[in-house]
Amino acid sequence: MLIGTAKVEIYLEKLIDVILPSKTKAYKSRLTNYPGPLSSLSGKIELLYAFRIIDEQVYQSLNALRKIRNDAAHSANIFSLNGLKDQLEKVYNFEYGFPEATQQVAYDNLIAWKHHLIKGSFEKSKFTDYDWRTIWDENYPEPLENETIASQFIIWKLAYGLTFLCLKIEVVTDEIANFCSTAGTWIQLSL
Repeated sequence: MLIGTAKVEIYLEKLIDVILPSKTKAYKSRLTNYPGPLSSLSGKIELLYAFRIIDEQVYQSLNALRKIRNDAAHSANIFSLNGLKDQLEKVYNFEYGFPEATQQVAYDNLIAWKHHLIKGSFEKSKFTDYDWRTIWDENYPEPLENETIASQFIIWKLAYGLTFLCLKIEVVTDEIANFCSTAGTWIQLSL
């Protein structure tokens, strides 16, 4: 959770870098290093939303992620993604259809990986009298009803969801960069 959020924050920093009026290292450092106004994830999110660089859906998604990250980082209790289904769904809701797409991609790839493992295990053990798929289907007719697979699915879904969120931020970054390169700097456009 913490590493994934840190990765998203790196993409937000790249987006902010595109709109800064000065590209010097000292200027960027003054803004993004503590105690600069953009040193926190919250500061980055609020700036990008205030200047309409990210839309309401991305803003809500990023804030849901920030809240989960803060709960994980600042709790003395053992942190678990189990039980955070509703909060995580908000993270994936940055673009129409992405909660469903994230779910499908995570599920398909997790099950394919599980199939690969069991098939490889059967081949390695030379269990030629058994069909690994039949045994899988008998033991896991509904894979997500298995507690272990369900817990792994949450992690896979989070990984894909954060990857898609990073891609969304990268697309916005490219759009802003292209816009600025053809029309001048972002600051000049707002005057």
